Amino acid sequence: MKKLIALLLIVVLGVTLVACGPDKQPAIDKFNETKTAFNEVANAINADPEAFDAELIDVMVEMSENLAADKEKLENDDLTQEELDAMMAWYDDVLEWTDSVKEAYGLE
Repeated sequence: MKKLIALLLIVVLGVTLVACGPDKQPAIDKFNETKTAFNEVANAINADPEAFDAELIDVMVEMSENLAADKEKLENDDLTQEELDAMMAWYDDVLEWTDSVKEAYGLE
């Protein structure tokens, strides 16, 4: 009987761990950090679009679309850890890019 109860507990524990999936909170936090940095650059562009070249604006539009899609995924989808890791790596790239834009255009 003890073995049966132990086996049942192991199965229940295994099911709860699988059902939980990966923790999205680190990706959500990194998304929010990225969105804030992105919005600082976007606000500067919106305030004076003539001060920025068209290629930079095109990149911003593309990033905006990607961020919107990621927001939707983070809110609604069950994501794998690999997908979350890829998102966070891209957010690191965006943060690095926004820092370089801020420096190049004197936005800091």
